[in-house]
Amino acid sequence: MNEPHAILLVEDNPADIQITRRALRDSTIPVELIVVRDGQEAVDYLLRQGSHATSPAWRKPDLILLDLNLPRLTGREVLQRVRTTELLRLVPVVVLSTSNRIEDVEELYAGGANTYIEKPQDFGRFVEVLQTIQRYWLDTALLPPVR
Repeated sequence: MNEPHAILLVEDNPADIQITRRALRDSTIPVELIVVRDGQEAVDYLLRQGSHATSPAWRKPDLILLDLNLPRLTGREVLQRVRTTELLRLVPVVVLSTSNRIEDVEELYAGGANTYIEKPQDFGRFVEVLQTIQRYWLDTALLPPVR
């Protein structure tokens, strides 16, 4: 059997982390959810720095779910690091944000985001959106091989 897909969730809101875990747990597509709680930890994980430098459990993510408003480094800054790092630049990045400002949407797409979604406030709709993202990116889309 193939290894489950790895999703890196970059999120500082504990409620959104729990909703994401539940939505992905209830899905038919097996995933390993890796959670980091701020922008700097995301960069450290992705670049295998700091506490992630020697982690035997490290995996390159198949998909990154990125909050925009994060402590330490913003989602914009994380996206910039992802898109300028050769090993990571092809990893799909889905921005999930409470912001629906057109300036944010334009800036994140221009910066290399693959999708920008405003986080639904309704729990059921949030679960539905997460499962749709998972089905599209991990079951429908053809992704470059993980190296």
